[in-house]
Amino acid sequence: MRFLCLHGLGTNSQTAALRYELGDSHTYEFVDGTIPTSMAPEFANVASPNDDFFAYANFDDLASCLTALDQLDAYVAAEGPFDGLLAFSQGATIAATYLAHMHRTGRRPPFKCAVFFSAGGVFDFDLLASGKVKLLTPEDVGEIITIPTAHIWGLQDNTPVQSAAVGAVCAGEKRQVFLHEGGHEIPGVRSPADVKGSVRVMRRVISMAA
Repeated sequence: MRFLCLHGLGTNSQTAALRYELGDSHTYEFVDGTIPTSMAPEFANVASPNDDFFAYANFDDLASCLTALDQLDAYVAAEGPFDGLLAFSQGATIAATYLAHMHRTGRRPPFKCAVFFSAGGVFDFDLLASGKVKLLTPEDVGEIITIPTAHIWGLQDNTPVQSAAVGAVCAGEKRQVFLHEGGHEIPGVRSPADVKGSVRVMRRVISMAA
């Protein structure tokens, strides 16, 4: 599978351990945000402050959020097709919002499956466009994202409610969930059991999408 990978706010793509465990039958394309930002505090032990860090959007600026969604759509159209989507934190929020909007507008999703790490919720695109912020819930839209999805977050994460909310708007029969022992992070070499657990649900989703 060919995966499009989106990072989080002030992070870079710390996915090497997961990619190694998944095996070499997949390829990954990493897309950096365009807004320079400082390193996220939780990455102080795994990255150098001298590295460059970016964000896709400033969530305090609704126009920035809409621009990020437009940029994602344009990138997928220009560089696709992609088989899967792998996204962390802010990237997962942007990706989930994008997929939900595609389903609500009757567009075919450009991915066969999606893996969300520590997602921060899923925004109502139409309200964003009108200058309002609201997170979608199953009561609003049901299980609107119909492709197979994996939802992975930490027991010490600071966004567990938001991560669960993204899962709740995805098709239950195609949804896989794994809670690892860490915080707001993608499991890495320091937590091999969590890497294996994450990869286990990722493989199930990939199998459903095949």
